[in-house]
Amino acid sequence: MNIFNKIVVVLILLFLICLSIVSIVNIFTEYFKWSDIALRVLNPEYSINKFIAALVLLAIFAISIFLILIEFYKKRARVVDISSSKTGNVMMTQETINGQIKNEVLKVKGLEEIRVKIFPKAKGIIINMDTILNENVDISGKMQEIIKAASGIVSDKLGINVIKTNLTVTGLVPGEEEKEGNEKEIEGKEARRELEGPAVTEKVSDE
Repeated sequence: MNIFNKIVVVLILLFLICLSIVSIVNIFTEYFKWSDIALRVLNPEYSINKFIAALVLLAIFAISIFLILIEFYKKRARVVDISSSKTGNVMMTQETINGQIKNEVLKVKGLEEIRVKIFPKAKGIIINMDTILNENVDISGKMQEIIKAASGIVSDKLGINVIKTNLTVTGLVPGEEEKEGNEKEIEGKEARRELEGPAVTEKVSDE
């Protein structure tokens, strides 16, 4: 939620809190009179018990306080348990694990883009990856290489058990060699145009 939305929500909740407190006090003190609509809800003369009305308003007050606390509560980072001992637990955040997997997998040649997401389980983690590969590579072999790199970094370096690794190829793009060939072809055409320009000018000058 952005800052503007937070300000609006907090102002509304503060208004409800103040209104609830004033209403609770006014039920017992009858310090001022409400409008006709408010009287239908709060006035005991309309067969609404003042204690019931007070409980309703107290519930609104409690809910408003709860919502404010949730709004400013900092979400804890999701962690994965690595090992447990008598002296304490060793944990690692999911963002750290994702970063380690991505850095290792990006070293594989022929890989253009990779997205990593892990799912912690009781006996380890499940790794899900979406990737874009160069179309001139061995797709099947490259997928096995990526899976091996991801599983290896997690189990060997981080010490976390990998239950399963899922890899999905979401797209194929031209390889680096094809890109370089296209760039050279474009540069060659531009060079020929530059050479043809002066030649035409010289013919016109001779005439």
